[in-house]
Amino acid sequence: MSDYIHGYDLEEQARLVAQANYWRERLILREVDFAEGDAVLELGCGVGAVLGILGQAYPSLRLAGIDLQSTQIDYARKHLETLELTADLRVGDASQLPWAESQFDQVCTTWFLEHLPQPELALKEAYRVLQPGGRLSLTEPDYMKIRPWPVNSDYDYLISSLCDLLIQSGGSPAMGPRLGPLLESAGFSEVRNQAWGYHYFQTTANQELKKFVEYVDGWLAPTVPQIAQKLGRDPQQLAAGLDFLRQLPHQPDGAITATIFRATGQKPL
Repeated sequence: MSDYIHGYDLEEQARLVAQANYWRERLILREVDFAEGDAVLELGCGVGAVLGILGQAYPSLRLAGIDLQSTQIDYARKHLETLELTADLRVGDASQLPWAESQFDQVCTTWFLEHLPQPELALKEAYRVLQPGGRLSLTEPDYMKIRPWPVNSDYDYLISSLCDLLIQSGGSPAMGPRLGPLLESAGFSEVRNQAWGYHYFQTTANQELKKFVEYVDGWLAPTVPQIAQKLGRDPQQLAAGLDFLRQLPHQPDGAITATIFRATGQKPL
């Protein structure tokens, strides 16, 4: 796995739980299809935030998760315990899963493949541990498709620098559009990759723009020192880009659009 640009401290772990809660209805539970008692594995489960959402929504699921970092798995165990959920949680590499073949009805990932230098290795393992007829679901971003209005050169500098940081760490900032061909190459059938658009604008009727900006700020701001240090980018212009984003909900014509990709495939019978 590449260097995880967001880190593993307690603040980041809490942010991951808040992030999952933000996306609960908007994304995580959108167009999911579970049968009673399905065995579900999450690759790169982190702190168990997504598993917690799934387990609460579908109590009969048999949950499992794997993450490379033991601190994440430790947090996940505690988090799921507070939700009164149980899961088979393992410390390990998604490219070398510690489960036998055909163990799971569904495998899923969220914001995970973007951090892998060789995502095809994890997909090959997902294919192996799925039962024939089992389903793989992948949720990934394209960071250059987080576009604010009005256009702002400082923001453009910031988001392109973030993409460069992710590339330097071994990841892919445009993983979302790549998912369909990757699933096909891994042997999956009935492959789909949907681009889901999320658009929020300034209005007195709701606070969706403000909520989305706060969500993005939560994971983007901590990367700014890394961008300046590792890539030698201008700290003042990075700060100006972040300030523009934060002020967007206060602009009369402020708006933002993001595109998130959900790809699915089935292991042939």
